[in-house]
Amino acid sequence: MPAKVHLAGPVPVTVTTAAANLVRATLDGEELEPFTDQGGGVWTGAVPCFGSVDNGAHVLEVTATLGPLAHVWPPVMFEVAAPAPGDLAWARPGPAGSTSRRVVVTPEGDAIEVGSLVVDGAPRPSIRKRRGKDGAEVWVEGTLVLDSREGAVDAVALTLDGKIWVAMNIRQADSKWRPRIVLLDAEGHETGVEMPTDAGTSVRGIASDAAGGCIAVGFGGSGYGDTDIKIWRMTAEGVAVVSAKGWDHVPNGDEFKQHKFDDLAFDVVIKDGVAWVAGASAGKHNGVWQESRGILVPLDLETGARLDPVIVQAASGGWRQGMYLGAAAHPDGVVVVGQGATADATSQRIELAIYDASGARIWWSPEAAADVAYGTGVAVSAHGGVIAAGAVMDGGVLRGVVLGRKGLTYEHKFSSGLDPSAVYGAAVDAWDQVFAVGELTSGGVRYARAAFVRQ
Repeated sequence: MPAKVHLAGPVPVTVTTAAANLVRATLDGEELEPFTDQGGGVWTGAVPCFGSVDNGAHVLEVTATLGPLAHVWPPVMFEVAAPAPGDLAWARPGPAGSTSRRVVVTPEGDAIEVGSLVVDGAPRPSIRKRRGKDGAEVWVEGTLVLDSREGAVDAVALTLDGKIWVAMNIRQADSKWRPRIVLLDAEGHETGVEMPTDAGTSVRGIASDAAGGCIAVGFGGSGYGDTDIKIWRMTAEGVAVVSAKGWDHVPNGDEFKQHKFDDLAFDVVIKDGVAWVAGASAGKHNGVWQESRGILVPLDLETGARLDPVIVQAASGGWRQGMYLGAAAHPDGVVVVGQGATADATSQRIELAIYDASGARIWWSPEAAADVAYGTGVAVSAHGGVIAAGAVMDGGVLRGVVLGRKGLTYEHKFSSGLDPSAVYGAAVDAWDQVFAVGELTSGGVRYARAAFVRQ
């Protein structure tokens, strides 16, 4: 066991025995996974390290047993001295004209990054895979273009067996926009499974269920003069369940308020078998003024039917407007990130909140006010910490930010100087290190940017 540990991840431990049929260990009194017998009296195991949250002294205690006999080694002392939270491990630009919208992390610790790549003067939906340790592209083909038509991938989700659901919006030959919801294999190639869709709607979020199916969300016209949330559902067997199923905010079931609100969905997360949709609803929430509020809607995963309670972002003093742009499962419920704004939207802030299953807001974190500020994506650490991605106007320049909150206290900026940037998505690996993706404009040219941030 090394005396000092500097990086997050599994720290290998080797135990040599004369005779044993089981080797166990505790870390600071907590039981670890049993060690593996490598033969010849050698056993191997791993001590988990989650980065700077574990900084300090620790005690490893190892016990070997042979039937009723047991031997305990003297305690092994070691120290974790990992980089400070918010430190940048690596950053990688994408091709000129590209942008990255979302990111997910594989069990091996690599990143699947989606967005768009400019080809022949127009953006095309794209996907790439980056190696976790240094950000190098993994696939031999490099960045893959998923459709020859103009568009972008706006959402991505992994299945448990490594396949990749992507939700993209593409412009057809008739110039109408249409969602494409497609299942890719682990190498980014189409499997032949695709959700049937029509033009006239937009998809913005997608989540994969435990069986490998998906639920996707977005928005489109209701046919009654307003905009409704739209839901798509497909099983792991490629069976389409619902396509562009509409959901309309009707406060308290008042039929006179039907089709009086414009509702949009930007993300979806599955928690305890329920699909929670994060978005925005614009209308007369207080019965008088037209305002946009963040909304969190629970849906039946299999049918898309509305469940209760529907949660509407509360006004706080002069902060009367807002939206929710990202959501993630949290041990205490569902965490959302988005924006709060004054009535005239001249002052804005990133807002984070956790809601439990009853609809109660049990945690809330409003950030500092700025001329422009919004949160775009959110992730949750193994210890319940919350990582937010977004953008804030700073010194007259829009800067992408990654914020650690709820037990985490750091702020990483995507750019410095006069280069504007934005962060659109964040995800954590198995050891709580953060992948953040977005874009950076340099010399008047936009580039996708991926970064690996320590915490």
